[in-house]
Amino acid sequence: MRNAGGWIRLLCLSILSLCLQAPGFGQEKSGDIAIGSTYAFSPKNIAGRIDISVHLPGEYEKSQERYPVLYLLDVEKDFIFGSAVADFLAANDRIPGLIVVSIFLGNVSGAPPQLIAFLENEVFPFIEANYRIQPCRVLYGHSARSFVALFVLLNRPDLFYGYIGAGLGLTSPPWTTAIDLVKLSEAKLAEIKTLKKSFFFVLGNEQPFNPGVQKFVEILKTKAPQDLDWKYNNMPDDDHFSNKLKTLYEGLEHIFRGWRLPLEVAAAGPAAVKAYYENLSGRLGYDVGLPGKPIYRAVMNWLAYQNQVDVSLALIKGLKEEYAFDCGVADGDLIFAANFAVNSSKLDDALRIYTFLVSKNPESPAGFNGLGGVYEKTGKLDLAAAAYENAVKLADTTNHPDLKKYRDNLERVKKQK
Repeated sequence: MRNAGGWIRLLCLSILSLCLQAPGFGQEKSGDIAIGSTYAFSPKNIAGRIDISVHLPGEYEKSQERYPVLYLLDVEKDFIFGSAVADFLAANDRIPGLIVVSIFLGNVSGAPPQLIAFLENEVFPFIEANYRIQPCRVLYGHSARSFVALFVLLNRPDLFYGYIGAGLGLTSPPWTTAIDLVKLSEAKLAEIKTLKKSFFFVLGNEQPFNPGVQKFVEILKTKAPQDLDWKYNNMPDDDHFSNKLKTLYEGLEHIFRGWRLPLEVAAAGPAAVKAYYENLSGRLGYDVGLPGKPIYRAVMNWLAYQNQVDVSLALIKGLKEEYAFDCGVADGDLIFAANFAVNSSKLDDALRIYTFLVSKNPESPAGFNGLGGVYEKTGKLDLAAAAYENAVKLADTTNHPDLKKYRDNLERVKKQK
């Protein structure tokens, strides 16, 4: 019995040991997720150490593009959501891809002029030497850091194009440290004749700060130069901290608004599209060229979902012919859009898409097969048979995996004739 008890205890210990181990099920850790790199600086004019973290757009390593830079003046956690917001907006073509630089000021002390010197003389040269950047910078700050952003705008507007302030709780000191930014704004804006910058700021449900911000808004309305692009957004359902992410999201959309191509511009033709992005380049301060991703998204959106097939196809063709610009719309994209049209009973749209596809790529068996399918559905069996024959010939020369399907389609139509 004692031996039996020993075996029971041993069995129980073995089961307990298995339960305490991490679940197996054949899985094992395959790697870690990293969103950027961190560098330590010992500023010349600021006591302490400043860490900066850098996040790159997902396509950075695969391209030779240059990118605008978003600078975050806040604690290290803002680097995580700041990078996520920038990537999300860029992935959905609301803004260009951004390099995100987070500057952690929690371990140092220094006045805004010292921070400006640190940015201008140490951070900017480092970023420019090590990364492919465009001459377009955006500065974001929350709470006391938003005061810094406003101070830079008023005193060194040349350093950034865009300025975003979250929880800009303007009152007289001590909230704005040793500087009354309301009075400073009134004085500075009265002196400045031109200020081609973009400034977006937000206040949540923060009653003590309302009088100062309202006074500041009135100053902007009466004294700001006409070319200052500014917008104030109140978020009454958010407090001083919950507005941080929303402010960055909406601020970036405001600064880079117009990145997506409007339908009315596309409908006006390639020259209008080129002029549209030249105008945007002038506002942002760098040459955006003809940005492929937002144009591609616009074309595909109109092509597949918005019943604007003629506009889309004309734009693809026109940009290629006039500016040697490829929208990036591949055969598979056109087939997707055509199939979507077929499933939506828009056979005329599908016919135009497949006709365009085979004219663009006369070596596409899938294109001719799709064209044959539309002709078959509309009862044009002779045209269907001719299109299916082309599909079979092209597929036969390349040993295409869908060759049998194309042959079956051709035989079916022949029997119907």
